[in-house]
Amino acid sequence: MLKRDIVLKFSVLWLCLALVAYTTSTPEYRLDESAAKALHVKDSRSHIKIFLPAMPYVSVARLINEGLVRLADNEQGWEYSLATQCLKKTPLLYECNLRQGVKFQDGTAFNADAVINNFRYFMAQPINYTDINHRLKGVEKLSDYKIKIELYKPYGMLFRDLARINFYTEAYLKKFAWRGAATGPNIEEAGPYGLGPYVLVEGVITGRKQTPKVILKANPYYWEKGFPKIETITLYTQLETDKALKMMTEHEGELDFMPIPFNKKIETMLSAYSKLVILPSTNNFALYFNLIKKDSPVYDKKVRQALNCALNQYNLLTFTYKQEGSLNREALHVNECPLSHEEISEALNNKHFKIVTQDSLLFLWKGIEYQLSQYNVTLHYMITSDEKMVYDFLLSNNETVQDWDILSQNTIDWYGRHPWLIFFNYQEGNPWSFVRGDKIMQSYISDFFGLEQNTPEFNVLCEKIRQRAKEEAYMLFVPTPNNVFAMNKELVFEPLGIGMQPFWKANITDQHWSIRGDKPYPKELQVPIFPKRLP
Repeated sequence: MLKRDIVLKFSVLWLCLALVAYTTSTPEYRLDESAAKALHVKDSRSHIKIFLPAMPYVSVARLINEGLVRLADNEQGWEYSLATQCLKKTPLLYECNLRQGVKFQDGTAFNADAVINNFRYFMAQPINYTDINHRLKGVEKLSDYKIKIELYKPYGMLFRDLARINFYTEAYLKKFAWRGAATGPNIEEAGPYGLGPYVLVEGVITGRKQTPKVILKANPYYWEKGFPKIETITLYTQLETDKALKMMTEHEGELDFMPIPFNKKIETMLSAYSKLVILPSTNNFALYFNLIKKDSPVYDKKVRQALNCALNQYNLLTFTYKQEGSLNREALHVNECPLSHEEISEALNNKHFKIVTQDSLLFLWKGIEYQLSQYNVTLHYMITSDEKMVYDFLLSNNETVQDWDILSQNTIDWYGRHPWLIFFNYQEGNPWSFVRGDKIMQSYISDFFGLEQNTPEFNVLCEKIRQRAKEEAYMLFVPTPNNVFAMNKELVFEPLGIGMQPFWKANITDQHWSIRGDKPYPKELQVPIFPKRLP
């Protein structure tokens, strides 16, 4: 304990000295005044470039398409979109009023017939990582702008699933159908197929297949008046982290928005072109154990328990995350470890683990590797900048067991402040889960589906699921990360802490590179901007 305290004190002293050095050798900071200078009218030249290394298909789907409701950063996790109101008539029956005057991106009408048609395709190929495929009985038309939704059984997750059910034109559905499966809404081809604020004009993007970049153009038929405010978005899906950072901080006009590693905050703040924005998030780093690989060390529950016990969550948060995050309620507390120190050492001594990770999470593994080194643990890395490769290793594992022991995925909160974001990893038969033969957990999951969030019964059951997952050590848990973003200084945008960034609400100033053209960026605007930390 004394040694750890001394190390911590010296680390804090070093950070203070580094901060003093930076402060005395750099210009004064200025306030961010971009919001007061935002363009009042969309300019046809306006263009921003974005890099999203984690689940970009989820973000793009929400830019080019919409459903009855959409993900939102609020307590209930969603807000109305193409529905204006949904009333719960009975536990099995809902009636929804549809938004009128809405058009698909090809100009065809959105109405109850379009909704019924989309649900018909959806029910033929539903998503299979919730329970909507077992609980949704059907959707019927009541009038041109009113529908009813019928369930077989009560379903507490209905509206969060409705936020995943996007609507497509008949032309798209005839060509590609719905194709829900393991990654939800998929965009198989560029074209005016959706209802969202942007039209995909170049590239394709699904969970398992995507081009290195996609290009989006503002939808002239979008129903939300005054949006989008920017004409063109180029989104990169596959860049090496170091290259992306240089594009963001050293070269104007190459990137306008990206998540950054926690140890790159100072470079971002001091850049002539970027500013720093930080906020809490409900995202997580999911570290999967290969529970079905029988010759893997992690097939042994005691090894999985030892790995979770060996990680000092506080030190990870302090030194690896640079305090940009919070302790994870899913992780073991110090007094919850079922093993003695001797048992941990015996279980981990001289163990070798094969790791699959994106390069954007390598910083996390280096922190874990440092902590495990005291147990003579060796990690062998397979590193990629291509998230598709990670998905292939993960989603192919249930069909053909893959040669990895632990796989890490940077998971954005695609489900809106709901524990299913974690719990779906414990559902047998789910393509994202490798749990087998746990009747207790499956009983909990079955009961979970029927409960409304934040009821007393729901909260009690959530704790039972968490405790069971800890006992069986189904995953390797680490702290929950903050969202730490680099943004162009002339980009006016307030990001969210969930898996949806509303870029259709983003704006720029007349000093943005896409508007200035060949004129140089004014020297007075290159002064560092005070970082912004959102609540």
